[in-house]
Amino acid sequence: MNGSYVVRTMNEHTLPAEIRIPTTAGDFRLFRLEQGVLTLKPGGRFTLYFRYYHQLVRRGARPTPTPVLSESETGTYRFHRDSLLLSPARKDGARSQPSIAATLIGDEIKASYMLMDRTLHYRVTLVLRRDLSFW
Repeated sequence: MNGSYVVRTMNEHTLPAEIRIPTTAGDFRLFRLEQGVLTLKPGGRFTLYFRYYHQLVRRGARPTPTPVLSESETGTYRFHRDSLLLSPARKDGARSQPSIAATLIGDEIKASYMLMDRTLHYRVTLVLRRDLSFW
């Protein structure tokens, strides 16, 4: 189970994949995931790394090129049978992030969580596959 798992799909679309989350008055948030890597380490620790684009697109406007962003989370994980629970560590000055429940079957992890903004909640499902080329 220890090792690296690379995101293959987001909401059943092969990466790179994007989602458009409606906001207000016809605007939407565009989120495009380029890469995601989850590393499960001995001792119950994990690192989750994402490369993505994100922007607010105004009604009637087109998305514009934006810089690639990257973000990482660290924390602890627990594994029981085929269930995996990722608990992100709290970052200084930030609210605690909710735990992410996932299933592990063979070399594949399926995780579903809510992307949350002040007013928006959008379900995202990621499928990750073990990749021996990462460590």
